[in-house]
Amino acid sequence: MTATFLLWLAMVTSGVVQTALPLSLHIRVFRGQAEVTRETTVTVYPAGARTNGQPAPVADGGERRLPLAAGQYDLQLVQQQDGKVSGIVWTTLRLLVDYPGEGGHHLEVLNFEKEWGALEVRAQGPHQSGQVGWRTRLLRKDGTEVARGVDGEGYQLVVAPAGTYDLVVEGGAAPVRIADVDVKANLTYVRTF
Repeated sequence: MTATFLLWLAMVTSGVVQTALPLSLHIRVFRGQAEVTRETTVTVYPAGARTNGQPAPVADGGERRLPLAAGQYDLQLVQQQDGKVSGIVWTTLRLLVDYPGEGGHHLEVLNFEKEWGALEVRAQGPHQSGQVGWRTRLLRKDGTEVARGVDGEGYQLVVAPAGTYDLVVEGGAAPVRIADVDVKANLTYVRTF
């Protein structure tokens, strides 16, 4: 018994036994293409619960952020304009896991307009921070522009109606065009180039 306790104590103090670190849930909120993150309160609940929610505060970069354990969550969004509630939406069963390449940060883009989605566009390689030196656009097959990217921490975010578009990345060594990129309603996808 004493030997087992001493072995356990040695493992704990040497760092062999580790607890899972919380992930960082990053949230941006839109109404169509207009960002409304700052004027929208976001409360995060365990999936299926409607009590003991955790508010997600606004961080320096303008996103709402909250450290959470991996799991499924429901989110309540309440948008206010001129001191009055202008929209309330629930989004359910959002999955938070440690996705490869996200560096423990997971971005959820939520939209008050139905049938809109988002692309989080990142350069291949390690997770970057700060603004990127390139820009993104979504184009229809006829070349008309659907949306332009907005800055995020190490990414460009493109918000558009659900559909299939071409993604154009400009500002690097040479423009990159990725054909037939799907924007799915009510989802955020990560695309790398």
